[in-house]
This record gives sequence, structure tokens and C-alpha cells, in this order.
Amino acid sequence: MAGAGAGALYEQLTILLTLAVVSHLFIKRFRQPTIIGEIFIGILVGQSVLGSLGIFQFDPDFISTLSALGAIFLLFLIGLESDFRAIYTRKNILVALGGVLLPLVVGFVIAWYLVPPSGLGGSGTQFTMAAFVGVTLTATSVAIAASILLDLGLMKKDVGRTIMGAAVVDDILGLLVLSVIVGMTHGGVDPVSVAILLIKAVAFIVIAILVGIYLFNPVVLRVQAVGLKYGISHAGFLTAMAIAFFYGLIAETIGLSAIIGAFLAGTLFASAPLKDEFTEGARYLEAVFTPIFFISLGLAVNLQVVWGTPELLLFTIVLAVVALISKVAGCAIPARLQGMSRHESLAIGWGMTPRGEVGLIVAVTALNALVVSDALFSVMVLVIILVSVLPAPLFKRSLHAVEAEREREDAAPVAEAP
Repeated sequence: MAGAGAGALYEQLTILLTLAVVSHLFIKRFRQPTIIGEIFIGILVGQSVLGSLGIFQFDPDFISTLSALGAIFLLFLIGLESDFRAIYTRKNILVALGGVLLPLVVGFVIAWYLVPPSGLGGSGTQFTMAAFVGVTLTATSVAIAASILLDLGLMKKDVGRTIMGAAVVDDILGLLVLSVIVGMTHGGVDPVSVAILLIKAVAFIVIAILVGIYLFNPVVLRVQAVGLKYGISHAGFLTAMAIAFFYGLIAETIGLSAIIGAFLAGTLFASAPLKDEFTEGARYLEAVFTPIFFISLGLAVNLQVVWGTPELLLFTIVLAVVALISKVAGCAIPARLQGMSRHESLAIGWGMTPRGEVGLIVAVTALNALVVSDALFSVMVLVIILVSVLPAPLFKRSLHAVEAEREREDAAPVAEAP
């Protein structure tokens, strides 16, 4: 269907959005995040199942453009919920560091030794491939953790605040590492080039935040005030979205990923007076385009290749186990060292284990950069799905253990009283 006109675009949007609704209604019956349903239905209609029979055919150019918009809107929305001043505590940073460094190193080593040559993309090297696999394991799904904490009414408890704060820092660190790895795909991997790329990424983040706070933020507020004077209610939001795309353009120009720019743009307005309005507007855009992004990941997965390659099947099993253990240990140990109880530390570890939005974006970035093959990309997405679903019961059990522990502590003084 490549090269088709506007009619084909409307047809495919109709199918994609209908599939998104169906996946949401289905997956919520099992109390799972909607992104899991979107990926699963993408796998179903993609090359793994129905697509291989020619029942569904999607234009890759349309899908690529629409999914890129979905990633931009999603990261802008995540940025809006990431107020730096509220999340940068010592405990959150240490937990996030453990949750990034251990999975990154272990994932890198496992991929280096177990991924067969068929896992490399056209522009990939053994180093960049292993690095991307490691970065994929660093992310934490803020949405999944938040939904469970809200269900149990623990969002405002100490363990809930630590999980949410560390999860946001975790994603920021993961995006920083991603920006360096993306830059490395365009050059060598010697220490000097890595140092330059790291400096470039940090400089972009710092300058983007400073310029945004002292220039763009006041401009957006002024534009919104002038717009309201003339009866234009969304002038500020449109300007904020223009800044998000502008930051994305700069990030792409200097060799990073556009999603990093969109995320930074969102953080500029995390504590702005117009945050609620921007969040509402971004959610509407995200509701339309982000499901297409996650469906597109499923469309790109080819499970037949995974099942048919014993080396990749073994790597899938090992990577899933490593992803679970490394995240729990990497987050629980720093939490324990910060004075939290054993149950609280384990709850934080399990709460940080589900991957999700950022991990999937890292995987698709690796695929688009031709660092990993279609088969290895399928493995990465499959592992992210597994570690996003499997930890939920253990996370809930740990949270119940924390509450029971707190109740015993509260009851102890009463029991001892004369």
C-alpha cells in the first residue's frame, strides 16, 4: 500500500484507532495496562500472525510518521509530570542509580555474549547492540507503578513517593544514556568520542532547561495572556507544542533522539501555572497518536523468527530473568541502605521492575538506527512485555506486606501500654 494517497491514510487511521479501542476494552478485563493490549493486538495483526497471511497490510511510511508523533506526545506528557524540584531527593537518586547501572551492565554483558550475529542490524556493532539492549532494561514504567499504587491508596505513602520519584529519575538517566548511545552509532566508541558525546548530551539538557525556564516559559505565559485577550484559549498550548518539536529538531540535529527534546520541553512546564491545561491538551493528542506508536511496535515484532532461532529463544529467556532480578536488586539494595525496611525495599524493587513506555521507545530507536535486527527487536519488545506484566502480583504482595508491617508497628505501643 506504499505510495497510496489520502484515502489510504484515512482507511488505516480508521483501522488503527478501532484496533486501539478493542485492545483497551479487552486488556482492561484482565487489569493490565493498555499499552500491553496495544502491543498484543499489533502482534496479532502484524507479521507474526494475520499479517503473514495478507489479511492486514499497513503502509510503513504512514505508520512510521504517526508513531513518531505518538512518541513525541507521550514523552512531552511524561515531562509535564516530572518536576525536577520534587523528585531530586538523595533517596530517589540513589535508588534510580542502582536501577539504571545494574540492569545496564548486566544487560550489556548478557547481550554481548549471547546474541548471535543475526541480532545485529545493518549499522550495528557488537558494542552498540549490547549497549542498546542494556539501556532497554534501565527504564521503569511510571504509568504501571502509579496505577497499582493508586489502586491500593499508597501513592502518598513513603514507599509510593520513593517509587514514583525514583522512576522519574530512572527514566531521565535512561534517556541520558540513550542520547549517548544514539550519538555513538554515528561515530567510534573510543573514550574521547564517548566523553564528547556525554558532554554534548549533558550540555543540551542543561542549556535546554535554562533557556526554557528563562526565555520560553515567560514567552508561553505571555502568548497565552495575549491570546485570551483576543478570545484564543489555546495559544499557550500551541506554543508549548511548537517548543517541543523545536527541541526535538535540535536533538535530532546534534545526533540525539527527538524524544529527549520533547521530554525536556515537557519538564519546562511541570510547575508552570498552565500545567493542567497543557496536560489536558497533550492527553488528547497522546490518546490519538500514542496507541498507534505501541501498535506499530507489535506490527514490527516477528515471533516466528524468535521461535525459529534457538539462540534467540535462549537469549529471550535469559534476558527476561536478568531484567527482573537486576532491577529488583539494583533498586532494593540502595533503598535498604537508606534505612528502609526489608519489605519496603522489596516493594520498591518490584515497583521499579515493570518497563514500559521509555523502554519500548529505546527498542524502536535501536531498530530505526539499524543497530539491531528485526528478530532482536522482537526479543526486546517481548521481554519488555513480560517484565511489565509478571511483577504486578509480586509488587502488590510486597505493598500489602509493607502495610501489615506498619500496622504491627502502630499497634505495638498500644499493646505495651499498661
